[in-house]
Amino acid sequence: MRQISEKGRATYTEIMHVLNLDPSLMSGTFNYHLKELNEAGLIERTNGEYRITDLGKRALILVDQVAKDVKIDQYGVLSAVMSMSPRKELDLFMSQMGMMIGAVLTIFGIIPFIIEYGSGTPIFWASSISLLLSLILAIGSTAKMISIIRKFRVGFSVIVFLSSSWFFIRSPNRNSFFVITLLSFGAIIAGALSFLLSYTGDMILFTPQWYGLISSTIGSMVLILALSIRAKRKADRLEERNNE
Repeated sequence: MRQISEKGRATYTEIMHVLNLDPSLMSGTFNYHLKELNEAGLIERTNGEYRITDLGKRALILVDQVAKDVKIDQYGVLSAVMSMSPRKELDLFMSQMGMMIGAVLTIFGIIPFIIEYGSGTPIFWASSISLLLSLILAIGSTAKMISIIRKFRVGFSVIVFLSSSWFFIRSPNRNSFFVITLLSFGAIIAGALSFLLSYTGDMILFTPQWYGLISSTIGSMVLILALSIRAKRKADRLEERNNE
């Protein structure tokens, strides 16, 4: 159960390999225990892979508490994570990404805004609009993130939720979240370079290099949108299955 939980999901062969079991000698016993865990509702088999259920996760937490004889969930973080639905995980992740992206874009946007302040040039107005939109994104996403986290009353341990890293361990959408994170920062860097380099004169507009950076930015944004839609559909399916 612990191996399946740490990996997120695993095949029959992967579990036997990790546990160092000989298939020729232990298959019968191994099948019996997998069946027992499945019938108890602690694990489930989907598309040829085993994943731990919410009941199984709670059982592992209980085992850790008994084994260590300490209260490992003193601030309620594990309880909050366990009770968070797939849709709520997606909402929290997207608000975190919005907060981080908005903050980065605000930093990039404030530079040309300060340099061109009061000039009334197109660059000044473009940077002003960009800065305003970035602030709206950052503030709105932060407010949404706080509203979600406040419901769990986790005290100072709220710092855990300010990092997206815990999604990569727990969430069934963690693979999509990981790629979305990488693509988001890649799109920001490519877009910022296309603007800053052309602004400083180090790169001429409408050259192959400029088109390359713009294409990278647009391509990353399209992939982010596709992965976000996929993550939402997966969260909806998991939500419906959990409700059933």
